[in-house]
Amino acid sequence: MYRSLKVVRSIIVNLGIIGLAVYSLMLGAAPTVVGTLALLTLAGYNGLEMSDYAALVQAYNEIQSEDSGSDGGGDAG
Repeated sequence: MYRSLKVVRSIIVNLGIIGLAVYSLMLGAAPTVVGTLALLTLAGYNGLEMSDYAALVQAYNEIQSEDSGSDGGGDAG
């Protein structure tokens, strides 16, 4: 559930950045400046999203390995 919400948020933010860049160009902004800033912003935001996702996957894998390492640990006798 959390992952799907993050994907939706990421799509909305990306569309917002692209929309603002296109709107600025339609109003007559400098294409070089707007294009460069839009690409840098998209790359930075999506890079942060990927690093956040990678950290989440790593934490999940660590928890899974801890759970499989401790099978109960109690005395049966």
